[in-house]
Amino acid sequence: MIDAFATDCARKLGYRAGTDLEPIVKHLGGHISYQSLDDVARNEASIRVDGPNQFEIFLPDHTSWERDRFSIAHELGHYFLHFPLKKEPMVAQRFGSNRVEWEANWFAAGFLMPKEEFAAQFEKCELTEVAQHFGVSVAAAEARARALSLR
Repeated sequence: MIDAFATDCARKLGYRAGTDLEPIVKHLGGHISYQSLDDVARNEASIRVDGPNQFEIFLPDHTSWERDRFSIAHELGHYFLHFPLKKEPMVAQRFGSNRVEWEANWFAAGFLMPKEEFAAQFEKCELTEVAQHFGVSVAAAEARARALSLR
Protein backbone atom coordinates (compact mmCIF):
# COMPACT_ATOMS: atom_id res chain seq x y z
CA MET A 1 0.00 0.00 0.00
CA ILE A 2 2.78 2.49 0.93
CA ASP A 3 4.75 1.31 -2.08
CA ALA A 4 1.92 2.08 -4.51
CA PHE A 5 1.20 5.41 -2.78
CA ALA A 6 4.86 6.44 -3.08
CA THR A 7 5.00 5.49 -6.75
CA ASP A 8 1.81 7.47 -7.36
CA CYS A 9 3.24 10.50 -5.54
CA ALA A 10 6.40 10.35 -7.67
CA ARG A 11 4.33 10.11 -10.85
CA LYS A 12 2.10 13.03 -9.88
CA LEU A 13 5.15 15.14 -9.07
CA GLY A 14 6.69 14.34 -12.45
CA TYR A 15 9.62 12.45 -10.95
CA ARG A 16 11.60 10.17 -13.26
CA ALA A 17 14.16 7.62 -12.10
CA GLY A 18 17.54 9.13 -11.29
CA THR A 19 16.50 12.78 -11.60
CA ASP A 20 17.24 15.49 -9.05
CA LEU A 21 14.92 15.64 -6.04
CA GLU A 22 15.67 19.19 -4.96
CA PRO A 23 13.26 20.77 -7.50
CA ILE A 24 10.50 18.52 -6.15
CA VAL A 25 11.25 19.57 -2.58
CA LYS A 26 11.16 23.24 -3.65
CA HIS A 27 7.92 22.71 -5.59
CA LEU A 28 6.37 21.30 -2.41
CA GLY A 29 7.48 24.37 -0.43
CA GLY A 30 10.40 22.67 1.26
CA HIS A 31 14.07 23.47 1.71
CA ILE A 32 17.13 21.25 2.10
CA SER A 33 19.83 22.26 4.60
CA TYR A 34 23.23 20.57 4.61
CA GLN A 35 24.90 20.30 7.98
CA SER A 36 28.43 19.70 9.20
CA LEU A 37 29.20 16.81 11.55
CA ASP A 38 29.00 19.22 14.52
CA ASP A 39 25.61 20.53 13.40
CA VAL A 40 24.29 17.00 12.86
CA ALA A 41 25.37 16.09 16.40
CA ARG A 42 23.49 19.11 17.82
CA ASN A 43 20.37 18.76 15.64
CA GLU A 44 18.69 15.36 15.88
CA ALA A 45 15.94 16.35 13.44
CA SER A 46 15.93 14.95 9.93
CA ILE A 47 12.82 16.90 8.88
CA ARG A 48 10.88 19.70 10.48
CA VAL A 49 7.41 20.37 9.12
CA ASP A 50 5.89 23.69 10.17
CA GLY A 51 2.75 23.33 8.05
CA PRO A 52 1.52 22.48 4.58
CA ASN A 53 4.17 23.50 2.04
CA GLN A 54 6.52 24.54 4.86
CA PHE A 55 9.23 22.05 5.72
CA GLU A 56 12.98 21.70 5.99
CA ILE A 57 15.01 18.55 5.40
CA PHE A 58 18.36 18.32 7.19
CA LEU A 59 21.16 16.31 5.55
CA PRO A 60 24.75 15.73 6.60
CA ASP A 61 27.22 17.43 4.24
CA HIS A 62 29.54 14.42 4.18
CA THR A 63 27.31 11.69 2.71
CA SER A 64 27.13 10.43 -0.86
CA TRP A 65 24.78 11.71 -3.55
CA GLU A 66 22.99 8.34 -3.57
CA ARG A 67 22.59 8.34 0.21
CA ASP A 68 21.26 11.90 0.13
CA ARG A 69 18.67 10.97 -2.50
CA PHE A 70 17.38 8.10 -0.38
CA SER A 71 17.34 10.36 2.69
CA ILE A 72 15.37 13.06 0.84
CA ALA A 73 12.83 10.49 -0.38
CA HIS A 74 12.64 9.06 3.17
CA GLU A 75 11.89 12.52 4.58
CA LEU A 76 9.28 13.08 1.87
CA GLY A 77 7.76 9.88 3.21
CA HIS A 78 7.37 11.52 6.61
CA TYR A 79 5.89 14.59 4.92
CA PHE A 80 3.32 12.64 2.87
CA LEU A 81 2.55 9.81 5.31
CA HIS A 82 2.89 11.21 8.81
CA PHE A 83 2.37 14.97 8.71
CA PRO A 84 -1.21 14.66 7.35
CA LEU A 85 -2.09 12.47 10.34
CA LYS A 86 -0.80 14.98 12.88
CA LYS A 87 -2.12 18.13 11.20
CA GLU A 88 0.25 20.17 13.36
CA PRO A 89 3.95 20.99 13.24
CA MET A 90 6.15 17.91 13.57
CA VAL A 91 9.77 16.86 13.75
CA ALA A 92 11.11 13.46 12.72
CA GLN A 93 14.26 12.38 14.50
CA ARG A 94 17.41 11.44 12.62
CA PHE A 95 17.92 8.12 14.37
CA GLY A 96 15.50 5.38 15.27
CA SER A 97 14.02 2.10 14.21
CA ASN A 98 10.28 1.92 14.59
CA ARG A 99 7.19 1.58 12.43
CA VAL A 100 7.22 5.25 11.39
CA GLU A 101 10.83 4.98 10.18
CA TRP A 102 10.14 1.71 8.34
CA GLU A 103 7.17 3.32 6.60
CA ALA A 104 9.35 6.24 5.50
CA ASN A 105 11.92 3.76 4.14
CA TRP A 106 9.21 1.85 2.25
CA PHE A 107 7.99 5.13 0.83
CA ALA A 108 11.52 6.09 -0.28
CA ALA A 109 12.00 2.75 -2.03
CA GLY A 110 8.67 2.99 -3.85
CA PHE A 111 9.27 6.62 -4.79
CA LEU A 112 12.80 6.16 -6.13
CA MET A 113 12.47 2.61 -7.49
CA PRO A 114 8.91 1.95 -8.73
CA LYS A 115 8.14 -1.76 -8.66
CA GLU A 116 7.45 -2.38 -12.36
CA GLU A 117 10.33 -0.25 -13.65
CA PHE A 118 12.68 -1.75 -11.07
CA ALA A 119 11.73 -5.32 -12.01
CA ALA A 120 12.27 -4.57 -15.72
CA GLN A 121 15.68 -3.02 -15.08
CA PHE A 122 16.66 -5.83 -12.71
CA GLU A 123 15.78 -8.44 -15.35
CA LYS A 124 18.04 -6.94 -18.02
CA CYS A 125 20.91 -5.28 -16.09
CA GLU A 126 23.56 -6.01 -13.48
CA LEU A 127 22.73 -4.73 -10.00
CA THR A 128 25.28 -1.90 -10.22
CA GLU A 129 23.62 -0.69 -13.43
CA VAL A 130 20.19 -0.91 -11.80
CA ALA A 131 21.45 1.19 -8.87
CA GLN A 132 22.91 3.77 -11.27
CA HIS A 133 19.67 3.95 -13.26
CA PHE A 134 17.68 4.79 -10.13
CA GLY A 135 20.38 6.93 -8.51
CA VAL A 136 20.60 4.80 -5.39
CA SER A 137 23.33 2.79 -3.69
CA VAL A 138 23.91 -0.82 -4.61
CA ALA A 139 22.79 -1.71 -1.06
CA ALA A 140 19.45 0.11 -1.61
CA ALA A 141 18.96 -1.65 -4.95
CA GLU A 142 19.78 -4.99 -3.34
CA ALA A 143 17.28 -4.36 -0.54
CA ARG A 144 14.62 -3.40 -3.10
CA ALA A 145 15.29 -6.57 -5.12
CA ARG A 146 14.86 -8.67 -1.97
CA ALA A 147 11.70 -6.80 -0.95
CA LEU A 148 10.21 -7.48 -4.38
CA SER A 149 11.29 -11.16 -4.18
CA LEU A 150 13.56 -10.74 -7.22
CA ARG A 151 16.50 -12.19 -5.25
